[in-house]
Amino acid sequence: MLKVLIVEDEKLIKEKLVHFPDYESLKMKVVAVANNGKEGMDYIKKLNPDIVISDIKMPLMTGLDMIENTLEYDYVAIIISGFNEFDFAKRAIKYGVSDYILKPIDIDELTNSLKNAKEILEMRKIYREENYKIDLLNVGKKQKDKNELVEKMILYIKDNYEEKISISDLSKILNYSETLLNSRFKEYTSITFNEYLNRYRIKKALEYINSNKFTIEDISYLCGFSSPKYFSKVFKKYMGISPKKYEQQL
Repeated sequence: MLKVLIVEDEKLIKEKLVHFPDYESLKMKVVAVANNGKEGMDYIKKLNPDIVISDIKMPLMTGLDMIENTLEYDYVAIIISGFNEFDFAKRAIKYGVSDYILKPIDIDELTNSLKNAKEILEMRKIYREENYKIDLLNVGKKQKDKNELVEKMILYIKDNYEEKISISDLSKILNYSETLLNSRFKEYTSITFNEYLNRYRIKKALEYINSNKFTIEDISYLCGFSSPKYFSKVFKKYMGISPKKYEQQL
């Protein structure tokens, strides 16, 4: 169950936030309710929630100040406010707030925001897991039992990932059979050559998307995919969402 923290000083709104969304169906649970940003900050540090729903204007500390002071904690924030002011929204975006909801609160809108927050958390988890797996495979640096042939194969991927490459290309370059190369690679990395190639390409694609300098179509070709459609299919396999949706959520 995902842990939800509610930070709100108005009693009626607080009750609405606690009782009206169907948290159980979303596989979420309200673990604490804070009356101001200072109290909310203490709960964040103590409970490490997954999602924080917070008002902006509160005594002792505002919701945005609370978020600014807990940026090192890995949660998704949903901000609610009675003020439709650009400065608030701009600051909220700066701190990575996933949604900005205006009062009076619409429960359907809040539910959609919770679903969106859940997707972001799932995306972050996949991103961390895949990067961890890829890092473990970087040119044998973290392998006690190094293998020079496998290192050459990985280095070839790193140098040529943007081109159309295959195990048959390596077979000719390294002068070993495809069968031997495949078995040796799987033995030392636990995954196939093509699997590693796709993971590395997706890792590079994430770097391109995060740079905000290229279109999704351009990135697909920069990372060696035969078409944007195929790129989207592979990206969704590893990240759980399409590259376009990932880009929109940044």
